[in-house]
Amino acid sequence: MKQLELFDFIAPIIEDGLECNNCGIVQPVQNFQHVPSGEIKRKCRTCARNQGSLVRHLRRIHTYPPDDYTCPICELDIAYLGRKGQKKLQGWVLDHCHHTETFRGWLCSHCNTGLGAFSDSLDKLKNAVKYLEKHENDKSNIHRPMTDEERSRATERKEINQVWYNGDGSELFE
Repeated sequence: MKQLELFDFIAPIIEDGLECNNCGIVQPVQNFQHVPSGEIKRKCRTCARNQGSLVRHLRRIHTYPPDDYTCPICELDIAYLGRKGQKKLQGWVLDHCHHTETFRGWLCSHCNTGLGAFSDSLDKLKNAVKYLEKHENDKSNIHRPMTDEERSRATERKEINQVWYNGDGSELFE
């Protein structure tokens, strides 16, 4: 096996262009956004433009949330989310269904990104909940925060942020 074959998850560059992840049409590379890092976005400019138009339309017909609004997922308000001055966390994000192109609500940037990372899939989200519950209930890897001395040593060695313990209290690793 050649090293490049290990990376089959990378969308292949087709001789005639790239396949858009949204519409599935193979198009010339020039039809895709090129970012400064060298990455080529996999949504063609037409699909990106259409999504932008949809979002602008939905923003016009759905009122921006009031000052006392909280994200329906994390239940945090915008003052708390934007407390560290990060611009993208100081406003609500319009969430919409990509299949029906309908408005779902206003979310914080983190929660909207999270839904997108799970492709808006209930099955994936349910699996994530099961995964977290399994590990939350697993008593074999109980962890505790580091002491100041441990944190100082770990910082000096540029190592881990927590010390993990077996169920009997003995360290798994330092």
